[in-house]
Amino acid sequence: MERNSAIPIRNIYYMLSYAYQALNLSEYQHMGTEQFENIKDLYAEILSIGIPVLIRGGLSKDYVSVEERSTVIKGKIDINSTIKTNALVNKKLMVIYEEFSEDILLNQIMKATLVILSRSAIINQKYRRICYGFLPFFTGVSDIELSLQVWKRVRYNRQNIRYPFIIDVCRYLFEELLLHENLADQSRKGVQDEQRLSSLYEKFIFSFYKRETDYLVSRPQIQWSVDDGFTDALPIMQTDIVLQRGNKTLIVDAKFYSENMAVRFEGGASKQKSGNLYQIFTYITNWERKPAEIVGGMLLYARTTALHQPIHKYKMNGNEISIVTLDLNQDFNGIKGDLLAYADQYFE
Repeated sequence: MERNSAIPIRNIYYMLSYAYQALNLSEYQHMGTEQFENIKDLYAEILSIGIPVLIRGGLSKDYVSVEERSTVIKGKIDINSTIKTNALVNKKLMVIYEEFSEDILLNQIMKATLVILSRSAIINQKYRRICYGFLPFFTGVSDIELSLQVWKRVRYNRQNIRYPFIIDVCRYLFEELLLHENLADQSRKGVQDEQRLSSLYEKFIFSFYKRETDYLVSRPQIQWSVDDGFTDALPIMQTDIVLQRGNKTLIVDAKFYSENMAVRFEGGASKQKSGNLYQIFTYITNWERKPAEIVGGMLLYARTTALHQPIHKYKMNGNEISIVTLDLNQDFNGIKGDLLAYADQYFE
């Protein structure tokens, strides 16, 4: 199986710096000059700095639903649970009420990450001790089992606006630990490798174009172009990055895979991944165009170690679709140069 070429830790740090403005705060400034042996130590260092900042500011709280046996009526009575649990035998009722608490999903993710770090043999002992020392601040937070599905339930608002960077780093670290701890299971390794760094890759590219160019940069949802207005059950078309200048629009889809091209059998010809090509073509054809607007698409893959990489340009129904790869293993100035060149080639 192909693999993404080893990405230097320094480049991961630069990607994080672009993707998250928080990394530019004074608390993290010394990290720019530090050398890390592996990516897990980089993430652990970020958490060792960022979590105390959240603790000092007070862990975020929200109203959570609490169900308990009680002799005092508060909130509302759950008749069914009262009967099922025979609570009336002890002259109690099952009641449900709202409580303003720090026992929310975001804090549960942080606590679970700290527990894993404090016990993991592959984490530097320095960080294991630091993470263990943070746990007393989370005594009011429930224990949960982390899985990649947990992050799909995360929602942010004005009250927890300090959290996204730390929660995302918890996820990146968890993915790295999963990949390391399941090396013997090749099938699971493949699935996890597909997910590893993909979110950071997308966030980095979006933020790079936002900061380094004068394009109008956005990531809108595209509405289906239907004849009768009926869109029930149609999937959401959420773009990764959209670049616009003048009358030209470029829809960019960032792809971080362990394999960038499809091969049906050993020794066979490499083909484009049909699902990705259909996706970008669908985005282009459903884009609501202004008069004289020209719309194109770009699949931007992270380069792998495979000999054949998808570097192609197609014309489909008058639309230009380019398929390129970005080598994250090169000097970061080269990464910047490639990203600027790929966009400029379309707009110029």
